[in-house]
Amino acid sequence: MSGPDAPSARVQDRCRGAMIGLAAGNLLGVPAEGWPRGAIRRRYPDGVREIETGPEQPDDDDLAQALILAAACLEGESLDAEDLGRRFWEWAEENGLGIGLLTADVLRRYGGAAPRVGQGRGVTAREPAGCSALEAARTAWEESGRQAAGNGAVMRCAPLAIRWMDDDTALVRNTVVSAAATHYDPRCIWSAVLVNLAIASLVRGAEVDPGELAARAASSARELGAALAPFGIAGAGLQLPEEVAGALSGLSPAAPEEIGLDGAAMGYTLKAMQVALWCARRAPDFEQAMVAVVSAGGDTDTNGAVAGAVLGARFGCRAIPPRWRGAVARLRPGRQPMEAWADRLLRLSCRAPGERH
Repeated sequence: MSGPDAPSARVQDRCRGAMIGLAAGNLLGVPAEGWPRGAIRRRYPDGVREIETGPEQPDDDDLAQALILAAACLEGESLDAEDLGRRFWEWAEENGLGIGLLTADVLRRYGGAAPRVGQGRGVTAREPAGCSALEAARTAWEESGRQAAGNGAVMRCAPLAIRWMDDDTALVRNTVVSAAATHYDPRCIWSAVLVNLAIASLVRGAEVDPGELAARAASSARELGAALAPFGIAGAGLQLPEEVAGALSGLSPAAPEEIGLDGAAMGYTLKAMQVALWCARRAPDFEQAMVAVVSAGGDTDTNGAVAGAVLGARFGCRAIPPRWRGAVARLRPGRQPMEAWADRLLRLSCRAPGERH
């Protein structure tokens, strides 16, 4: 990248770090997904340190959905929930590796039938025949007793932080859309917003302060106002939900295992948010922090993806161990390199509003 408005090499390195880190953390965590911390300690006495995923597999859901969002960012000026619903449906029909229960339920309602997950390559997605994406997400959440608050919106959100790193209002708006397309619970939406605001700060080289994140989120929500109403964010909902604010302000774990990642709340969106913010504020370096997060057990592939995106944004691509960077490239043959995704998103973020691309 060159020209008067080109980003610095350091910003580019951090953006590449976010995307490569997301993939590396996801791959590192896949084999231990769902394991309690004790089982991981017995199997890996020194912690999970090596990527063991086999070659030629499709991207796992954390990475695959992040790249779906990245592609949508590159193809339009802003995200649209119905467009994302179709993209997620097509992915679930044609791949769907690792799909979460809530996302599968939402896509069943959207598609009019359960998505044909895992039926092999070469499957062509059927035309969706159910309700709208937002209706599917809202109904699935309401029928859960308004309790379904999984981490699927947080795990995939990082590409948006690169695309709209310098525009909080656009970043908040598009993160809300990206989350609500499958995860309608306000806890899911706001945790994704806070994580993206943190990543945007990190790639610019700024420190992350939880109070400032909350203020930025609230300010952007007020500015957007009625535009957020279709996503269940209106009136009192323009403020952070009490549970989200509590998880944000009470964040003081010395290590990821203190967050309780392998307990009854495994996969909870606020746990993923706390992983992200621990990485943004307390992590000593990329490798030590990543090993600590994945070795803490629970939803290790998602926690690894979230941690990798944040750690990469904080420490940069060059801080990722070369063996992990090499594994990401080696295990994804024929697919666009993660650094290329980062560069394309960064290039678009540097363009003037409305400029053609």
